[in-house]
Amino acid sequence: MKVTFVNYYYDKDISIEEYFDKYPAVHGWAKALRDKGLDVKVYHRFSQNKILVKDDVEYILVNDKFRSDLKWYQNPVSFHNKICEYKHEIVHINSFRYAYQSSLLKQKVSSAKFIIQHHAEKPGHWIKRFIVRKFSSSADGFIFSSTELYDEWFETRTLPAGKKFAEIMEGSSDFIFRNRDEVRFKTGLTGKPIFLWVGRLNVNKDPVTVLSGFIKILKDFPEAKLYMIYSEDNLKSELLSFLESDAAIKNSVILLGFIPYKKISDYYNSADYFVLGSHYEGSGFSLVEAMSCGVVPIVTDIPAFRMITDNGRIGGLWKCSDAEAFYTKAKEIIKKPIEAESKKTFDFFSSNLSYAAIGSKAKIFYESLFAGN
Repeated sequence: MKVTFVNYYYDKDISIEEYFDKYPAVHGWAKALRDKGLDVKVYHRFSQNKILVKDDVEYILVNDKFRSDLKWYQNPVSFHNKICEYKHEIVHINSFRYAYQSSLLKQKVSSAKFIIQHHAEKPGHWIKRFIVRKFSSSADGFIFSSTELYDEWFETRTLPAGKKFAEIMEGSSDFIFRNRDEVRFKTGLTGKPIFLWVGRLNVNKDPVTVLSGFIKILKDFPEAKLYMIYSEDNLKSELLSFLESDAAIKNSVILLGFIPYKKISDYYNSADYFVLGSHYEGSGFSLVEAMSCGVVPIVTDIPAFRMITDNGRIGGLWKCSDAEAFYTKAKEIIKKPIEAESKKTFDFFSSNLSYAAIGSKAKIFYESLFAGN
């Protein structure tokens, strides 16, 4: 089976040399399917023309006259013409933002089955919903990281009826589960237990609620530590004020700030529990990365996290904006043997969330489009 990934957006500030570091999920999906025996190509609008090959997957980077952030109504003719030079059976479009472009490409490659994959977009107002529904009607199937997210899009009439759907994680992690003591010696992380936050310091991630719950946790587990890794720090000043208000939490919360991606697996492998207070996520890359290292999740009860944690059977879920709920759930999880919980987390990741698992699920979905069942 010939599978073609089509990516309309690119980061204008990255170089060719940085391509695979910038888009690990693009290669993760492509390699997983190639490992299943499929013929995989990736077409990507980019700042220059280039052909790259990695793990027997060809990447065709195409420069056209449009800006990197293609508008919904723009027609990238030269990009589409390049795609049409090759025969396709499955065309996998990343993001509903490009439903219009997908419909134009479908007209040129009518024999192929088209799939559009959700990447954290929200349904939006009625005009946006109408546009997406109209132009995604030419697709044969959709992929969402959570059935609940798909249901929301369908119930708000953002998607057309009569299309196939698959629940497949947006991306995964290649991090390796390592010995805790060895890695902690390297990172210097201490605490009994060690909590880790990896996410932006913004209202959606809700670090204030997490800190409010962590104060309560310290009363039962005074040696606990919370380490926070982040790139965006909109609420940093608010967090610093919060930490100054209580001596116990000030000494137990460490703001690490930005950690390069190539080093971050050391911090995952130093932690016992992973926490986030998110109100909305399209998937949850940092959560999946943590689970790939056996870090037990204690995260909010939202659709994406319910899928990733098997409805809370892995780690635990707690109500958004509720510090007491976070404290209660964390206390419950901490009482369980950490070695067993960590293994359970890693095993679930391997079977359901790894790139190998993604490749298997995607291959089955692709085949179902031809089988007509």
